[in-house]
Amino acid sequence: LIPSADLNDVIKDNLVDQISSNNGKVPTNAIVVPAFERKVDPPCSNIESCKGYLQKDPRFLPTLFNDMKECVRDKKCIVFQSDNNWEGHHTTKTQKWLKSEWYDEPSKTDEQKTRTIRQIKCFDSLRYEPYVVLPWCPSAPSTKPQPLAPYYDERFYGYGKNKIQHISHLRYRGVPFYVLPRSFVVHHPHPESNVKQVWNDRKKNKLHGEMDRLYAKYIDELEDEYSDVKGVVPECD
Repeated sequence: LIPSADLNDVIKDNLVDQISSNNGKVPTNAIVVPAFERKVDPPCSNIESCKGYLQKDPRFLPTLFNDMKECVRDKKCIVFQSDNNWEGHHTTKTQKWLKSEWYDEPSKTDEQKTRTIRQIKCFDSLRYEPYVVLPWCPSAPSTKPQPLAPYYDERFYGYGKNKIQHISHLRYRGVPFYVLPRSFVVHHPHPESNVKQVWNDRKKNKLHGEMDRLYAKYIDELEDEYSDVKGVVPECD
């Protein structure tokens, strides 16, 4: 995944805005970075042929918002994995994002008409697995500082369920999700990895089944641990 040219600056600007509106404290929010992929036909068969696309055309990957709009319009880019895993990123509402619908309307009680980036009110699917920016360092001094975001669970290995496990953990902890304006990441084509082949071959390998069973157990653990948490993002009706 390749970041857009302005991703770092846009993230910093939005973090500053969120800290300012939170009395100077770092809010424990997850900021979703919209994800796309560059399509090629036929798919490249090896690393060298994949590299060749960018070597031959420096504009092969979109680098800024208007480039991405053009790439999607020309059907050269799509939402990441939307052709084989629609649930993975659908909740980001990328079509709204492409129309620059990046901000929520100010509440009627907000006299200053504060502009805030769009908050995700519900998940279209609990298989949502976006790429997110998370706070890490505590904003207040402590003798025993703890990171503001949880670690990935290392029981998940190889391929599959590791990213969705982390998103589920954030959700059960009551972390709110927001969508980053203007910037994105884009997936460069590459051959299928060996571990992905292992994941897909259920007849010869146990990995897929093991991770599926572990994930179901993990969700039960989260429900027990965070049963009293309020503000968990619900699944959409």
